[in-house]
Amino acid sequence: MGVAGTLITMVMLSLSPNPAPVVVGLVAYGVYVGDRISDVKYDPEATSERSAFIGRHRRLLSITSAGAYGLAIAISTLGGPLALAITLIPGATWVVYAVDLPGSSIVPIKRLKSVFILNSTLVALAWATAMVFLPLVFAGATITPVVVVLAVYFFIDIFANTEIPNVRDIGDDARNGVSTFPTVVGVRRTRHLLYVINSLSVLVVIWAYVGGHLPALFASVLLAGRALAVLLNSRVGRSENYRRLELLGEMNHVVVAGGLLVVLFA
Repeated sequence: MGVAGTLITMVMLSLSPNPAPVVVGLVAYGVYVGDRISDVKYDPEATSERSAFIGRHRRLLSITSAGAYGLAIAISTLGGPLALAITLIPGATWVVYAVDLPGSSIVPIKRLKSVFILNSTLVALAWATAMVFLPLVFAGATITPVVVVLAVYFFIDIFANTEIPNVRDIGDDARNGVSTFPTVVGVRRTRHLLYVINSLSVLVVIWAYVGGHLPALFASVLLAGRALAVLLNSRVGRSENYRRLELLGEMNHVVVAGGLLVVLFA
């Protein structure tokens, strides 16, 4: 998802080839493996199947996670201090998102993963920033209206996708004090809220097209991605396989990237 989203940015902004997709891919691996290891500590009952896998391969996963992020940081230095700073954002966000420092520590921090709306917002903001602004910095390009459109597009898509697995984990989240859309407003209203959120993304794309900032072909591909997202969101509360629904939601950017390749090279 991270690599595909970064490639979408590069294609739509006509950026020169650069290491941004590789860096984002490495960071995604590093952060999410680290998050899974953290879940074993903080929410072992909510991730029993995952906990068993992590337990068997914890050492290898810890080493490869740290190594991936370290390599991403090393590559990002080729783009200068700003590229390095953007590369560090997902990791820094994950620390305050997933780590709980007790009141006895110097700086007591409650896991923001349990804070309503802020949890999904942090995830979406971190990855939208990485996928849009890192390739921009590597290419030395400037911020344009299309950059803003892509940032909003990715933010909304990731925000919505974050809530899909929360439906699956509604019981465990409620027991662990994690506030999400499903635990606060219920599954049915979560589905309706996701419709509204995706509608905002559609309006942004249409505004960009009408305003002359986005070519018709690019706008069509992005809207096709929104249509797929709405279709998947319609299964929230109606599906019995949320793992598959979550995977398909995260593959949305891959579908959009594939659509762009078809449009450009067909």
